[in-house]
Amino acid sequence: MDFSNLKLKFEKKLEEAKRKNLVDEPIIPLLDLINSCNDFFSTSSCAGRIILIAIHPSWKKNVSKIFFKSHYQVKPEDVWNALLEGVQKFRYPIYFKQEPFILHVSASSLESALKFLSLAQKSGIKHTGIINVTKNRITIEAQSIERVDAIVGRDGNLLIDSSYMRELVNDANSKLENTREKMQRFFDNLKSLNCHK
Repeated sequence: MDFSNLKLKFEKKLEEAKRKNLVDEPIIPLLDLINSCNDFFSTSSCAGRIILIAIHPSWKKNVSKIFFKSHYQVKPEDVWNALLEGVQKFRYPIYFKQEPFILHVSASSLESALKFLSLAQKSGIKHTGIINVTKNRITIEAQSIERVDAIVGRDGNLLIDSSYMRELVNDANSKLENTREKMQRFFDNLKSLNCHK
């Protein structure tokens, strides 16, 4: 399948996911801007989030369980209450995480990919690179660096108290705000491509 047909296929998938509310709302404007360019289309993304997750010993996603998730800043008491319920329910180690925004994009050529990477780095998104090259597209990953990752429960027991949870949440909220600022800066810089359909 050539690049233009792949682009149409992924754009249809995105529109369907948006209709089903399966796309993180804060990143939709960025995805729409990328997809408005002839030389790019988005394949997967996350706007950045705060989660509580019970991680299976195998570390496989399909058997681990996210039981608290927000793509926006959160209140410490809401996370604490979710954790209290989670330690009763899950025996796996429980982690509190704040994850940055991440974006996978396909480019039609090396020249286009390098332009995209340059704008990402100019926007302060340090973890960017080409992760796959095929005859019909070049796949780019752009990821911000803000992150919190702490074990907070295990075997039905809390490993932290509510005051430390407050510290974790404050740090996570601040870092989520930072990742969103970079995402907005990237959006503003991508407008300079002038590559709209």
